[in-house]
Amino acid sequence: MQGLIKKTARGTSECIDKSKGVYRIYFSLGKDPETGRYRRSPSRRVHCRSKNPKNWPSEVAKALEAYRAELEGASSRDNAPLGLSDYADRFHANRESTMGSPLAYEREGLDIRHIRELFGNPDLTRLKSDDVRAAYAKARKEGRFSESEIRRIHIKLKQVMEDAVDNDLVGKNPCRGVKLPKQNVEARKALSADEAARLLAVLLEEKPSSFITCTMLLLLCGLRKGEALGLSWEDYDPDAKTLRIVKQYTNDRTLRPPKSKMSRRKISVGNELADYLDRWKAIQRSEFDSFAVGQTGETPIVHSIGVVDAANGKRALVTRMDGHNYSRAFRLFAAKNGFGTFEESREVIGSDGVKRTRYTGYSGLKPHELRHTQATLLVGANADIKTIQARLGHASPSTTLSIYSHFIEANDQKAASVLDNLLKG
Repeated sequence: MQGLIKKTARGTSECIDKSKGVYRIYFSLGKDPETGRYRRSPSRRVHCRSKNPKNWPSEVAKALEAYRAELEGASSRDNAPLGLSDYADRFHANRESTMGSPLAYEREGLDIRHIRELFGNPDLTRLKSDDVRAAYAKARKEGRFSESEIRRIHIKLKQVMEDAVDNDLVGKNPCRGVKLPKQNVEARKALSADEAARLLAVLLEEKPSSFITCTMLLLLCGLRKGEALGLSWEDYDPDAKTLRIVKQYTNDRTLRPPKSKMSRRKISVGNELADYLDRWKAIQRSEFDSFAVGQTGETPIVHSIGVVDAANGKRALVTRMDGHNYSRAFRLFAAKNGFGTFEESREVIGSDGVKRTRYTGYSGLKPHELRHTQATLLVGANADIKTIQARLGHASPSTTLSIYSHFIEANDQKAASVLDNLLKG
């Protein structure tokens, strides 16, 4: 069995992606005794972990040896059939270095465990559409998984089986023939124009702060929370009145690229927000000066500041605001101003001995609903779908249409009434 790596004419290892050290490896398995055709193993991608290109060839060689041992081990087991869940585990393990978010990788791991729980480990090549339907029917009957969980499992199983098709392990993806019940999608909640205007008025009456700034960005730009927290001053052009969305600050406190290519975008800001950002930048600079901290283009627009005691040489440390802390502050703000309520409040003593009020059972306005508010107000103002899509950073106009279809239908009814009035006039 001969291992093969793509090479250049000079014999050096050739990367599929030269900037990231990505290789494709496979093995020649000789002639098929029945067909006489040459066979090869499924190709496998190797994502080099080292940042130094000089180390990539050794990493590829190790990956090749590991793949050889895997194939030889499979052969020594008398060609035992590959199990569905075993393949799903391998699929998941191979994606660890390719998924940008550790949280997303962890969620996928949960989906993979649910696949094993629901299906066991049958022969991958013998899985049929009827087997998939039967497993889902059993799960519904036993109440082990909710319909939304079954949908998540199905999406992941379909992805795993598609990978098996790509690797020539199965001829057809059995999940393609399985239709799940139509999902009852709850209408996205959003503020009315009057409610949004009242919220803006409340925000402008408050003392400028990182929290107020972030909320202004969500309301007036329709940003995702992580996108607002990921903004730096270099992303804001006060002359052109634009914001550049190129980063997001996730709940695991990591600065990453946005979730999709279309999420990397530049959007215009109105005069109200532009004036506020100019004032906030000056206020932030003054606050930093009191801590002897400089404000630069890399300084986060929505910041948090703390004090580090390095052997009693105290100094200020500027970081981005934590997403969980922002959401907690948002709930308190919403309840205080009539946009939400708490079921219960009680006094507790913290570890520092300070008495605080703890609130539980919140219901009401959520940060992401400000993004929906932006979209619905634009739909109501007859903005075209392509513009709304670009502003929100959706992957395609169809995404925008599907999410806000109920608002678009309501707008269509208004259009019909307007047409009636025009023709009667």
